[in-house]
Amino acid sequence: MKKGSFTVEASLLFPFILAVIVLVIYASFFIHDRAVMSAAACEAAIRGSEITDPHGDIYAKTKETGERELKGRLLSTRIKAIDIRVDAKEVRVSVCGDFVIPRGVILAPGIDSNGTEIKVSALSSRLDPAEFIRNCRVVEEHVDRD
Repeated sequence: MKKGSFTVEASLLFPFILAVIVLVIYASFFIHDRAVMSAAACEAAIRGSEITDPHGDIYAKTKETGERELKGRLLSTRIKAIDIRVDAKEVRVSVCGDFVIPRGVILAPGIDSNGTEIKVSALSSRLDPAEFIRNCRVVEEHVDRD
């Protein structure tokens, strides 16, 4: 009698345990992809803010950096857009993508298999290299006095 009850209990618990394991795996994929997208946006914004040449194409170099940082690193996200905004003081990079869960994995009704949108953005101040070096020297002088 006991052997049969263990089989029934296991057959009732196994789908629940499997669903929890799949949920944890896809939650970790989501967190990973969001972190990679955030790091890529930060890297692209920093690279864009470093361009001081008035004839340099900030948009192209920033987008190229973002795409290079994302290429082949995302587990379950499709990138929809990389938006770059540049003004005199800052560079802002926004990355938008769809986190996709395969249809066969979705266990709960109401969850869209087309994807959950992930949006991240990063901001970097544009610096004038000459002014930055002057400010560093001023700070060094004040530190040396003490």
